[in-house]
Amino acid sequence: MAAKHPLVLFFALAYGWAWLVFMPIVIFHAPPEWIVLATFGPTVAALVTHRITTGSYRAFRIYTTWTRTIVAMVVGVALMIVAYVVLPGIITADPRKLHWSILISTAVYNYSTLLGGPLGEEPGWRGYALPRLQNIFGPIRSSLLLGLLWAGWHLPLFFYPGWTTSSFWVYVIIVEGQSFILTYGCNLAGYGVVVPIAMHATFNTVSRFLNGLFVNTQPDERIPFGLVIALSGLAVALVLILATRGQLAHRKDSALIAEVETPSLR
Repeated sequence: MAAKHPLVLFFALAYGWAWLVFMPIVIFHAPPEWIVLATFGPTVAALVTHRITTGSYRAFRIYTTWTRTIVAMVVGVALMIVAYVVLPGIITADPRKLHWSILISTAVYNYSTLLGGPLGEEPGWRGYALPRLQNIFGPIRSSLLLGLLWAGWHLPLFFYPGWTTSSFWVYVIIVEGQSFILTYGCNLAGYGVVVPIAMHATFNTVSRFLNGLFVNTQPDERIPFGLVIALSGLAVALVLILATRGQLAHRKDSALIAEVETPSLR
């Protein structure tokens, strides 16, 4: 069963690990720092699934080449900032009143930049699951499906007071936009997980970027700001889909696809 349906096993393990951590946190109102433990569920799931199905722990790539990685990282991080900081800023306020220098500030980064999800999640979501989903469904449907599963994975946290101010449906839109943008970055990188980790970490700093951006003004609140962020991300995702004719920089990477289609039993 596991050998024939490794993705089913992967998602079951990713959800199982995380929810076993999320549920006690929610029920007993444990400190939010414990959430970090749950975020490693996808990576653990990838390693365990790959070991069971192939006999190897080499479930994902760290990087392909440094040139490809750096280019993809610059493009991917820039897309995240445009989608979730720049666009919401210019849509809801006078650009001349915004504090644009915050975009090059190091003060927005702290421990949660990496430990709040990127290091624990991305080797599983984008390093393991995405290439295999794309091999079956292609870039568009894979991004949509992975986005839904990624959003659903967070569901227990909506019962944890203060975790987010977004409604679940707005959060799903935000995650779906991210999913398409992350797919594009991952494909540019050849599935090396350094790039989606950097992109996810950039998104984790969005609230701090925005706080600095609006230090001298306030956003127009005729439309809920969370919805503006969600729709801005979807807009960037749509541009990427149209610009790449639905391929999102996906190409047959022969070495990895061969491994996905005919897993080694070594």
